[in-house]
Amino acid sequence: MFGKIATVVAMTVMVMALMVVQETNAARILMAVPIGTRSHGNFYMPLAEELARRNHTVTYVTGYEKSSSHPNIRVVVVPDVNIFDKMPNLFTTDRFTAIGAIYNDMKEVCIKALSHEAVQRLNDEKFDLVILYLALTECFLSFAHKLKVPFIYVNPNKLLGAYAAAAGSPPFPSLDASYMLDLEYPLTFTGRMMSTAQDLLDVLFHNWVFIPSLDDECRARKLCPEDMPYLGELRYNGSLFITNSVRTMEKPTLPYTPTLVHAGGIHCRPAKPLPEDLQQWIAGAGEPGFIFFSLGTLIKSSDLPDKYLKVLVEVLGSLQQRVLWKWDKETMESLPPNVRLVKWVPQQDILGHPQLRLFITHGGLFSTQEATYHGVPILGIPVAIDQHYNMRKVQKEGWGHVLYWEDLTYDNLRGHILQLMDDKRILDEVHQRSRLMRDQPMSPADWATYWVEYVLKHQGASHLRSPAVYIPWYQLYNADVWALLVVTTMLTTSLMSWLSFRILRALIRWCCASRKTKKE
Repeated sequence: MFGKIATVVAMTVMVMALMVVQETNAARILMAVPIGTRSHGNFYMPLAEELARRNHTVTYVTGYEKSSSHPNIRVVVVPDVNIFDKMPNLFTTDRFTAIGAIYNDMKEVCIKALSHEAVQRLNDEKFDLVILYLALTECFLSFAHKLKVPFIYVNPNKLLGAYAAAAGSPPFPSLDASYMLDLEYPLTFTGRMMSTAQDLLDVLFHNWVFIPSLDDECRARKLCPEDMPYLGELRYNGSLFITNSVRTMEKPTLPYTPTLVHAGGIHCRPAKPLPEDLQQWIAGAGEPGFIFFSLGTLIKSSDLPDKYLKVLVEVLGSLQQRVLWKWDKETMESLPPNVRLVKWVPQQDILGHPQLRLFITHGGLFSTQEATYHGVPILGIPVAIDQHYNMRKVQKEGWGHVLYWEDLTYDNLRGHILQLMDDKRILDEVHQRSRLMRDQPMSPADWATYWVEYVLKHQGASHLRSPAVYIPWYQLYNADVWALLVVTTMLTTSLMSWLSFRILRALIRWCCASRKTKKE
């Protein structure tokens, strides 16, 4: 009897001790990610929720109405900073023009978000760590400086040149081109020239245009303290770079420093049961199954030019499969009887449905990752930003096709759809890639959270940072050494050429003099 009581008491003490330890290790984390597309929240929120489940308190700053059921997450909404929502019609605007418009607005949007009253009130609170969106939001580094705490970058895409350098993982434009370019691996000589030029322009833009302008504006508006180092220097002090990439599935594989944490597919999850009415509609498709068509959250399907819409309606209406079409309006003219319109749908529950035969998509990174996770072949019709890059990559890997809008015809579209649904090699490839993506030692959320807690535990984990972050570019790439070698080689060659010329001239004179002497 007394033994049982002693056991219960001991267990109670142990549980209380564990609770005390957990509470002691709990951190207050500021996750400031107000700028980006709505889908970017699918990368940030799973990390925030996993941190909250581990008893950390997360203040989540976003530009969209976002809710979380976890009591440890406080959402702070910053309105009117969603520049992606104000983009022009992407079907009629060149993608580089659209990207240029984003860059032009980013400085003002960053300052606007930082100066918002709800954000400024956070200066009066205490935090142990700051997590920031990577791209073009360096004005929020002022929080990390004021709080004297480590900061971590999160990036819902792959790293571009300027940010790869900040991570201490210099880019390799000879291997992997920016997603801004319509290139694929292996790169040709012309491709390497274009890739190198793009990376150089990206670095020059950030280091010589955007960052200096943002730093001046932030100080002028008294949002950045006077004692704060230059933003261009401060941005190199990131403890981690959490990126939306699956390390074991990258092509080409690249070398990375320990500060780069791959959490690709952090948003992917097993499918859940669909709403009853939708499930019944899908079940009615029978053996042929159904097709899902979505252009994501950034692109409005209703912006489709009439010539494209007409082809899509004709082809989809001619199929024996039912088609679930994500459409941002209530109705559509000449809607075929086998097509159902939805404004929103739980995409992963659709992609994981056993009757789904094909996913027609714009080719956004989140959509292609979800298709990989659920083992669904895709037909990509890219529109803007990284979508062309993503879909060329998918096609090269052999589990989907890319069809450009300018090539959209009845025969082309129908041919791609039928081939993708019937080609066993494509189905086998996408199922194999699904197995590869799921075969990880721990979930992406657990992996990313482990490293966040590692940074907290080791006060910034500065020992992980590569010295490549701190040395000048000409030392990193041995430009001074190569310059010396080139100059030395040129001088040596010139000297040898001069000596050879003098010796040869002397020999010729000697020979001529000898012949002249013999004749005399």
